[in-house]
Amino acid sequence: MAQNNETIEFHATAGAFFRSDHLITVDDLDRVFNLYLPFIGATSYALYHLLVNELPFTKEHLKRQDHNFIIDSLNISLPNFVKCRRRLEAAGLIRTVYEQDARGEVYGYRILTPLSADKFFKEQLLSGLLYKFVGEERYLILENRYDIQGQEKLIGTDISARFLQVFQHQNDLSIPTTPLVYQEATLQIDESDFKFDDFSAMIRGTNLTEVNKHRNFLVAMHMTYGVDEVTLAGFVNQSVTLDTHEINEQEIQRLLRKQITRKVAIETVNKQSEPKVTVPEIKNTEARALIEIASTTNAQDFLGYVKTTLKNGLVLKNERDLVDYLISQSTLSMSVVNILVHYVLIGLQNDSLKAALVTTIADSWTQNRVDSPEKALIQIQQRQKANQARQEKRFSRSQKSEKTTPKFVKANANPPQTKAKVEMNANNDEAAAALAKLKNIKTKN
Repeated sequence: MAQNNETIEFHATAGAFFRSDHLITVDDLDRVFNLYLPFIGATSYALYHLLVNELPFTKEHLKRQDHNFIIDSLNISLPNFVKCRRRLEAAGLIRTVYEQDARGEVYGYRILTPLSADKFFKEQLLSGLLYKFVGEERYLILENRYDIQGQEKLIGTDISARFLQVFQHQNDLSIPTTPLVYQEATLQIDESDFKFDDFSAMIRGTNLTEVNKHRNFLVAMHMTYGVDEVTLAGFVNQSVTLDTHEINEQEIQRLLRKQITRKVAIETVNKQSEPKVTVPEIKNTEARALIEIASTTNAQDFLGYVKTTLKNGLVLKNERDLVDYLISQSTLSMSVVNILVHYVLIGLQNDSLKAALVTTIADSWTQNRVDSPEKALIQIQQRQKANQARQEKRFSRSQKSEKTTPKFVKANANPPQTKAKVEMNANNDEAAAALAKLKNIKTKN
């Protein structure tokens, strides 16, 4: 029967060789310390650090070594060494190979570079372990530490030198007119649903460069209004200016909103029960109904359905602009935007979409990588529970303060009346008696 790493009996005298495919830098060790150490343990981190330090010497000293120097350096036992090594293997930081040669047992350790911070927080298993061991507050601190540093957005004109303006051929003194262009993130769409190349071929009155310049906006219009290539190309052709041959985004939005008849009645709503107002307390069947509607309905149609059917109101222009803005940013999917609209209008019982509130929630969901309607509902439930916990904490504090009121405060709660007040009360009593006597006299008469 073949042996595995669990049945092999480890001996400290076994040989050890080390290898790394890439140079492991101080930044790599820093990420292991901050992101991996909470769940692999301090001793496992020390073992990883020790193996990394041994790497520069392995090419010069390829002679066979045993494990005694590792155990002595870390002052750990054989079982603890095996335990720490297995943790590093499970976390993807090392790979271990085993063989037996003429001199006995040999272990080969391939030391791996830790994941980049971006990939680490996208890996659910590793990021989930980190969240479990450090808690929400520390987790968010670490996430922000490895996120964008400094100013979130720099405002101004880009005056950076172009590559060929600085590094040019000695025999070529002419500077090319085409600069290096920064490749922005593009909206990912299903080519079977919307073929952008076919759509671009239908545009008249402008060139392909101008069409690609507005690609994110045009794809967002397809996603929010649910129009096909031919329909959208017709609106774009009407918006192209005659003098500058540029595409007018505001005119496209106006034509879409004016000429497209939206179907407010959604078939799935008739088949399933409508979502309740209390989204955080929604049941599973209702959650599935809301997720299905949000996933199969265009953003503008969903906004119109919520405002006209559920709220009995009107869809405002700034609300449509706000939904278009969220889709065009390509940070949240259409279904997540729909859940956000439903939460703000129905869950929070707002009469209309307020830009400050909507963008704040959208930014929070973007940072927490909410990429599906299911995750959006989880975020809503977590926020509701957090608010409820804070309210209960305030209530318990207020009750505690009432119970622990000092005796001298209670004694002074009803202070003794002053002399003037006593005399005033006596005069009032005499006046009341005189009035009663006068009334009695009048009655006798």
